[in-house]
Amino acid sequence: MGSFTETAERKYKKLLREFPDILQRVPQHMIASYLGITRETLSRIRSQIITKP
Repeated sequence: MGSFTETAERKYKKLLREFPDILQRVPQHMIASYLGITRETLSRIRSQIITKP
């Protein structure tokens, strides 16, 4: 599956799997830019992941 067809949530989860400590090293706006999403979308994805059972 290519990066164009992956959802933003899948891209974020893949990034976390490959680089688990990235959130401590890289500012969120840079992560959002790398994923091709806005900071608001990244924030929404992060909150959804945290609140999922």
